[in-house]
Amino acid sequence: MKADVECLDCCVNKVSGLLDQYQADDSIREAVLEKVREILKQADKDVSAPVLMQQTVDVLEDYFEIDDAYTVPKEKYNRYLMEREEQIRQTIRMSRDPFLTGLQYAVTGNYIDFGAMSDVNEEKLAQLLADYDKLPLDTEEIERLRGEVSRAKSLVYITDNAGEIVLDKLFIEAMKGLHPGLKVTVLVRGFPTLNDATKEDAAFIGMPEIAEVLTNGIKIPGTPLDRISKEALDRIKRADLCIAKGQGNFETLRGCGENIYYLFLCKCTLFVKKFQVARFTPVLGNEKRIVQYA
Repeated sequence: MKADVECLDCCVNKVSGLLDQYQADDSIREAVLEKVREILKQADKDVSAPVLMQQTVDVLEDYFEIDDAYTVPKEKYNRYLMEREEQIRQTIRMSRDPFLTGLQYAVTGNYIDFGAMSDVNEEKLAQLLADYDKLPLDTEEIERLRGEVSRAKSLVYITDNAGEIVLDKLFIEAMKGLHPGLKVTVLVRGFPTLNDATKEDAAFIGMPEIAEVLTNGIKIPGTPLDRISKEALDRIKRADLCIAKGQGNFETLRGCGENIYYLFLCKCTLFVKKFQVARFTPVLGNEKRIVQYA
């Protein structure tokens, strides 16, 4: 999915916001933004937004000699969800439909996105968590996913953000509880990029206790199949199905033809416009069916 004009503006705004965070003076700001605009100007017309986002954020990280501009929010929201983990786990276990409840919580966690949004509001997150069962999801697609999971021997779960990954873990727990023979591989980013989950985040929240964790080998907030590691690509292609969380994974995987179920909240103006829904509306759709919508 190639980047829209709005995505280019978002890249500039993202770096500008980080420059504010690092209290850059006017000369530094202009130097960094000039380089960012040059990258965007020279970008291939078919490049996806997540690739451009990382290229532009790299300019700032190189200038300030840092390798992770989002360490603080990643740690914050990992802890925020871990503090609520046991309560949510019990809600899932005691529900009439643990699969559906786990799925609803998992998509709720996609709100924690510093790539698609300038900030994350804790009150909004708390509201979404409290109203997890009110999020409208395509009931036919839920049943298709439920059926495929029940028949699958292997599933690749492609994560998105730190914090959110705690709810992904609980959904995976629910699926494995219902289907003990299901082998799940959790795919995380190869290096820190935005507030996306890495192997370190997965270890911190205890993901290796329930599933194998594999990195995609790259520093892009998405999963472009032509750039990820051979091991990650082979695992995706051999899996019976994949679940890909977040807008960045959708933008880099859409059109690939693999058996992927996309799961995300529409957070940015572009996605709201493409899917013709209100902001924070959840989307669940398979690669074979969702392509027609965006």
